[in-house]
Parts: sequence; structure tokens; C-alpha cells
Amino acid sequence: MKNRYFIKAYGCQMNLYEAGVVSAIMDQAGFEQTESETDADIIYLITCSVRNHAEQRALGRFNYFKGMKKDKPGLIIGILGCMAQSYKDKLNTEHGADIVAGPDQYRILPELINTFQQTQIPQNATSFSCENYEGIMPRNKSKTTGFISIMRGCNNYCTYCIVPYVRGRERSKSLDQIIKEAEILVQSGVQDITLVGQNVLAWRQDNLDFLDLIKAVDKLDGYTRLRFITSHPKDLTQRHIQTFASLKKFCAHIHLPIQSGSDRILQLMNRGYTCAEYIEKVETARKIIPELSFTTDILVGFPSETEADFQKTIWVIKQLQFDFAYMFRYSERPYTKSRDLNDKVPEQTRRQRLTDLIQTQNQITARKSSELLGRQMQVLVESKNGTQAYARTRTNKIVIIKEPVKTGQTYLCQIDKIVGWTPIGKILETIKQEEVL
Repeated sequence: MKNRYFIKAYGCQMNLYEAGVVSAIMDQAGFEQTESETDADIIYLITCSVRNHAEQRALGRFNYFKGMKKDKPGLIIGILGCMAQSYKDKLNTEHGADIVAGPDQYRILPELINTFQQTQIPQNATSFSCENYEGIMPRNKSKTTGFISIMRGCNNYCTYCIVPYVRGRERSKSLDQIIKEAEILVQSGVQDITLVGQNVLAWRQDNLDFLDLIKAVDKLDGYTRLRFITSHPKDLTQRHIQTFASLKKFCAHIHLPIQSGSDRILQLMNRGYTCAEYIEKVETARKIIPELSFTTDILVGFPSETEADFQKTIWVIKQLQFDFAYMFRYSERPYTKSRDLNDKVPEQTRRQRLTDLIQTQNQITARKSSELLGRQMQVLVESKNGTQAYARTRTNKIVIIKEPVKTGQTYLCQIDKIVGWTPIGKILETIKQEEVL
């Protein structure tokens, strides 16, 4: 009987994509994936290390899986990804992981498993390389949406961010490999493709840049929607926006993390832009693409952040009216330069500022959702759960459909109701692929 493996991925889209990379590698080596953790002989956790909360959540799940060994002594448990790279052999010696593999070491997972099975000695592989997983076509679970990793690593070294230390320096996947992955996704019926990376705008190959890449992917036939995530504000230019506006499949949504509204804090974070420069980029983009939606990341409680600094952040989110924001309180990360900064903000203050920030942004998100009431828009059905379907607009808003619909099909719907800030749509007609906007 084949060794069956189960994968649980936490965190960003990159981790979800890399779960597919691991699946492809394991399948090729003769292992068999199962969707049930209780049926598995091998359990992998692909973990995030960007925030302490994500690590603790993953460790809690790891301890649960470790407890399963009482009834299944031969069970092998591995921790993969950013947290594996950060903790290294501590995950073997202090937490009892059988397999620990960093983001650059997935190719040798079958070898690590075989060695552990033969020796019962915990395995650890956390060295860096220039790995981009060229030649591997990740397993893609969705028949409607698909991700393509176009680059890995980061050169920005924001002072709060662990990514360069667990993902390494920037390196770009070849254009040929990206196009090949896109073509395979399209052949499988995927309609919505997202290009992912720690900083997609940094993609380079010889004299080609990200705009050359996205134009090449946009030209492919057989699918209807093209997205990308994540962009660094310092790299986004008017030339980028003008190019996006010219693309047939580009979805009018950009995720652009601002992190803070205070120039002093932005400088301490080593972000490379001022608040005024960020605002100008967003306002320019909205003039060129009026329907463009913006989402962002915001971090409160960074060392030495004063109440005045925090109020500048509140001001900027009111000024820019983001469609949605991912909001966090600062947590100290290993290796990062912000650990050495003095004047730490008390935990209680960080929590209160995050609460106030969430309340402010939620009001904005709810108001912007209410503006959709009565509007007609095209939505792509991504998944179904019982009698309820989840569809997405080109501006990245989820719409609930409570009628019989087909996954992977685009419909024209009218927003008849808003529940919380979630739009509820009524189907008006089915849209043919060649008529999709």
C-alpha cells in the first residue's frame, strides 16, 4: 500500500501554492495524497512565520497531530515552510517534529521520508538555495481559480518583516515556465489566474520586467480573469497602471500594503515611501482606472508609535477609503531589525489601537458594500456549499448567490441585498466566455 500523506497549509497564497508543489513532488515519488488526516501515514504542516499568532496556531495544530501518534505510532509529522526555516532544528529537538523542511527543500521530501522510515532519526533540511521549482506543475485543487508563483524571496528588508530571512533573496521564475503553468491551468478549465510572489513587481528576466510578463499572460486564450498579489508601493508607477488599464483580462483590484500613515514610522519600517507618495499613487490609479478597488495591510503598535502616529493612520484610511484591510498589531519577529528598537508600545495599547482601527475600517467596508445595492455586475462562481454559491466580482468582492448556478461560470447578477457587508446577488443571465468583461 502506498504511503498516504495529508497537507494542511496556513497563511498566504504562496503557502497554498506551495502545498500544490509538495503534492506534485510527493505524487511523482509514488506517494498518495489523502484529504483525511486520520487516513494519513504522513502529515505535513506548511506554516507561516510572518506573525507570532500564526506560529502559535500552527504549533497548536502540530501538537494535536502529535497526539495522534498514541493510536498510530508509525505516523510521520513534518513541518514545512517559513516557520521551519525560522525555528530550524528546534522543531526537531524541542517540539518533536519528524521532518523539518524549509521553503527551498521540498524536492528532497521523499528522500527525507525514506531516511526517517529507515533510521527513525528526525530529518532537518533548512539550507537556502536559488530554488524556484522550475519544471514542477503544482497540483491545483480548484477547477475555477489558480495561482502561479512568479518569484520568491524579498530584497526590501522592512525592519519588522521576517520574509527575507526565511525566504531568501529575490529570484524570478522563467517566463517560459510561467506561461507553461498558465497554459496547463487554462486547459484544466481555470478562469481566474493570480500571479503571486513576495513582491511581484520585482519580477525580472534579462531585459524583461513584470509588465512584459503580465502582458504575455494576458494574451493567452481560454480564460477570462488575471490578478496579481502582492505589490510594494515604492515599485508601483503610473506606467504600471496605464499598462494594467490596457489589459483585456486584468481585474480592477490592487493589494497595496501601506502599513502606517505616519512618515516617521514608515521610515523606521524602511518602507521606502512617504504617506503623501502613497496617496498620490492611489489617487492617480483611480483616475486612470475609475472602477479600481484597493485593499491594504496595516500594522499598528510598531516600536515608538505614538498616539499621534496612530491617528495619522486612522486619517489615511478615512482619506483613501480602502475596500478592505488586513489589520494586525505588531509582534516581534526573530532576525528583524525592529527587535533592537527601543520604546516598545505596551501590549494593551497595541490591542486597543487595533480594535479602534478595525472598527474604523469595518465602517468603511460596510459603506462601500452598501453602495453596490441595486447594481448589476458580472460575477464568476468559484465554489458552492449546499444551496449557497460564492462568486467574485472583477474588483475582488465576494457575492453570495442562493440560486442554482454552475461553478466556473460567469453570470450577470443584480445585488438585491447586503448582509453585514456581504452582497447577495440575483442571477439575471449567463454570460458567454467571449462576452465576459
